Amino acid sequence: MAAFRMGKLTTMPAGLIYASVNVHLAKEEEPKKQLIRPEQLPIYTAPPLHSKYVEEQPGYLQMGFASIRTTAVRYVGWCKGVYIFMKNGIVDTVQFGKDAYVYLKNPPQDFFPKLGVITASGLAGLVTARKGSRFKKIAYPLGLASLGATVCYPAQSVIIAKVSSFYVITVFV
Repeated sequence: MAAFRMGKLTTMPAGLIYASVNVHLAKEEEPKKQLIRPEQLPIYTAPPLHSKYVEEQPGYLQMGFASIRTTAVRYVGWCKGVYIFMKNGIVDTVQFGKDAYVYLKNPPQDFFPKLGVITASGLAGLVTARKGSRFKKIAYPLGLASLGATVCYPAQSVIIAKVSSFYVITVFV
């Protein structure tokens, strides 16, 4: 009850103050002033003819803040780029995993035998190049695995050969 009364006491005088100010202002007569034309205001006066604009030189503190800001902008931009690259990579990897899981859950009937042929040809390349140079250790397994994939998937191999030959011709021409 006391808080309610306090609220009543504070709101009533505020309303009366506004009313009295309005009445007071309405009753008070201001003396007539001379009206000023816009051309007479100081913002409309023309600058002196012998003045010239001088560029303000930044101080040490301002230059320090500018240096920090430019460095921070570069770093934040780099971090943003890395974040977007990592995010897209993770999203793509997760999507590939989901697709692979769905595919391997119900594989085609001849998928695992073809996978075995490709794997065996890649392992044969590893065994063949075990005592060779570094180039042979890379080229033989990849070459024989590619040969196995070509035998198992001839239609897809022709498409890949056409596309890759187009790019090879485009690059070297």
